[in-house]
Amino acid sequence: MNPTAPNPGQPGWRSWLAACGTIAATYFYFLIFAEFAFLELATAAMAAPDRLRPLMLVLGSGGIFGALFGAARFRSERAPQQLAWTLRACAVGAVVAWFAHGAFLLFLAAALTGVSLGWLTVALASSLQSAAGPTRLGWCVGLGTGLAYALCNVPVIFRAAPSTQTLLAASAAALASFLPRWLSAATQPAVSDAEYSGLPALRWVLVLLALVWLDSAAFYVVQHSTQLRAITWQGDATLWANAGVHLLAAVGAGALLDCQRRGTVSTVAMISLGLAGLILSGVLPGDAVAVWCYTAGVSLYSTVLVEYPARSGRPFLAALVFAVAGWLGSAFGIGMAQDLHRIPVAFVVAAVAVVATALTWRRYTLRLGAIAALVLTALPAVRADQPEPLVTLGREVYIAEGCIHCHSQYIRPRLAADVALWGPARPLAEAKADQPPLFGTRRQGPDLSQVGSRRTPEWNRLHLMHPQAVSPGSRMPSYAHLFTAGDDRGDALVAYLESLGGDAVAERRQQIAAWQPDTRQVLPPDEAGKLFARLCVQCHGPQGQGDGPLAHQLSVRPPNWTTDPWRHPAHDAPLETVVSRIIKFGVPGLPMAGHEYLPDGDVVGLARYVISLHR
Repeated sequence: MNPTAPNPGQPGWRSWLAACGTIAATYFYFLIFAEFAFLELATAAMAAPDRLRPLMLVLGSGGIFGALFGAARFRSERAPQQLAWTLRACAVGAVVAWFAHGAFLLFLAAALTGVSLGWLTVALASSLQSAAGPTRLGWCVGLGTGLAYALCNVPVIFRAAPSTQTLLAASAAALASFLPRWLSAATQPAVSDAEYSGLPALRWVLVLLALVWLDSAAFYVVQHSTQLRAITWQGDATLWANAGVHLLAAVGAGALLDCQRRGTVSTVAMISLGLAGLILSGVLPGDAVAVWCYTAGVSLYSTVLVEYPARSGRPFLAALVFAVAGWLGSAFGIGMAQDLHRIPVAFVVAAVAVVATALTWRRYTLRLGAIAALVLTALPAVRADQPEPLVTLGREVYIAEGCIHCHSQYIRPRLAADVALWGPARPLAEAKADQPPLFGTRRQGPDLSQVGSRRTPEWNRLHLMHPQAVSPGSRMPSYAHLFTAGDDRGDALVAYLESLGGDAVAERRQQIAAWQPDTRQVLPPDEAGKLFARLCVQCHGPQGQGDGPLAHQLSVRPPNWTTDPWRHPAHDAPLETVVSRIIKFGVPGLPMAGHEYLPDGDVVGLARYVISLHR
């Protein structure tokens, strides 16, 4: 007789705790490493945003393949061994990423991490009902999920360097690989087909796909907004509060799931994420409310994401859920936010409609789901006092604040210097068609007709609020008053600036790649050091260690040149030319802004000084 399982068919507490710990380790690994630290390590080694997408494609494709392969290879009698070895493979993937300083090892780490994590999640979900018991499965999943999210928000872990977070994830996976030996043997649970096959299964896949998609897009928007990032993650008290909300929401979801209230949990998650999406889209006020709605909604649906396939005990259903809702949903959400830099209101409404329609399939959630759908789809009308799109409002703010008196919006096509500095020229007829045309009265500051291809929204926001801190010596006044709570003018102005030339990024990249600096009169090293201290230390720090006063406000922190490899390796040009181009024009899509006004000699001198700091 097994002393850990005193009741027939009911696993003991040792098995339950082992299952809970394995869930926590798996989620922790995914959240802190696969979804965050790995991207930071890859950015440090590869940097260019267009080079990260193939890497993420390998990671996601590996996850989908691993899920399907794991489902095909799953055997209940071998579940503990499969769990143990896939956890160890995950640990190896993280260690490979930790050692990686080039594309080959990064792609190897992405493939290994994706395949092993995909296999692990399917094997785990297929084993959980036998390991935790049907009456305590929700509690087990909720506690494991909540603990993982809470741990990720512990200040010392949250603020750790990506390399440290990677080692923590590897350690968690390696240690957790010893837990499956205590799991009760996996058996095929006796569950009804009503929820786990055919159209009912499809509706739950759609529900979870919409929720993951919305979550991933919202996370990207928050991560790349200085204001939202400060509200969400700034200060120990905020992080501990996040940890508490995550834990309570997940445990509460688990309790409801054990009471067969999956529809209720999903509806509340939909309402929470829908509200957060509308607030982040600028339709509703209340950034702080968006943060709490988002935090709770994530834990609620994340618990359902594991509990639903686990309750069925069916490997191929788990593979379908994790491949479509998990991996594809994350990719779609992040891709949408990367391309649009926001969450379209139409998408929020569509996601709500999909979830509500699927949830009302069940009689007991009919009224609650219908009410939620009506409320959330009607919420855009709440802001009927602002019928103009955000970009249109931003244009009005641009005019009202007098920006036209210092900034032009017309690049003279026949003047080579204009095109080289500010981007591709715009046809005169197109500029004259604006109502009213905004050519500007004089150009004291840079031309802004293509600023969307040269500056990111977060840089524009920081510069508008703290111009002298971001651009020392700037004569531009601060517009911080536009960003006070309840005032949409600041966000609207940022959106308008982003819209100017945002479709010219590819052409701008070609211009940058063709530029060659004039090296006949290069700034001496001592003068270059003074110029670095005046223009660059705000972000890069005095010794190039990425510790400047503005560094913590950037979504992609500057590298530490004393330890990190070059983020932009020289492939098609000498290193000095590559660094000079970055200093002159910045990096489109990243917070690194250009210094277009600097003469070539100063740019090359700065480049040589920066190279000398790199060890």
